[in-house]
Amino acid sequence: MSIIAAEMIWVGVGAYLAVGLMFALVFVVGGAGRIDRATKGAGALFRVLILPGAALLWPLLLFMWISGAGANRSDAA
Repeated sequence: MSIIAAEMIWVGVGAYLAVGLMFALVFVVGGAGRIDRATKGAGALFRVLILPGAALLWPLLLFMWISGAGANRSDAA
């Protein structure tokens, strides 16, 4: 692997993580409660704990947030 290819991979990883961190900051404040009603009213410690996972899984969480997945879920089960 050339140095240029390795640098391009690292730039891609850095960009993915930068976008993920920006998304995660917004998501833990407002989006988590829309996907899972159990997170409404959760404390700051919970939000700090889910921040790394939200930053890494941001494409999936963004899709779920936009599509409203989980919003119409019933807790009857």
